[in-house]
Amino acid sequence: MIMVVQEMRQGFLKLYLLKLLAESPGGLSGYELMKRIEEETGFWRPSPGSIYPLLAALEGRELIRHRPEGDKKIYSLTAKGEEALARAQAARAEALEGMRRSIQLLAGLFGEDLAEELAEPLGAGPGQPARVPPGLRRPLAQLRALILKILSRGLTEEEAKEIGTILEKTIEELSAYAERDRGL
Repeated sequence: MIMVVQEMRQGFLKLYLLKLLAESPGGLSGYELMKRIEEETGFWRPSPGSIYPLLAALEGRELIRHRPEGDKKIYSLTAKGEEALARAQAARAEALEGMRRSIQLLAGLFGEDLAEELAEPLGAGPGQPARVPPGLRRPLAQLRALILKILSRGLTEEEAKEIGTILEKTIEELSAYAERDRGL
């Protein structure tokens, strides 16, 4: 099981690196890649021991290349890397669509009306990029994962009421904050 998780992390990191390099035509150093990942996720900074061997492997597969710049290596995507990223993004879109359908099916089976909200990424709205401050990314991602975990296991009526009460209290507190903060 640990091996599978490590392979998934490395696969995820590989795709993340390709994505970041595609977004940075001038290229990025290994340090800049680690820093960018931490900024975007708000909680995860891969170690040099995971980044640099992976960069070397990607370069060996001709998905990326580097150019020296002082004492740094600046990495950029190759045409082969762009193709690999495009295939991965197509697979991602297909997988996400499958997950959305599954969430909607489960929500329909259990009478939940959260299907659309759970299927949409965190952000300004459907189809818009996330505008979540870095300090909120981790807790929001944890909350979302926790809600999905709870919903996936099937709840008794009593458990659903208990969770509903917790959520209602949280909503009340956030509503009070929103009114105080925005003068509503």
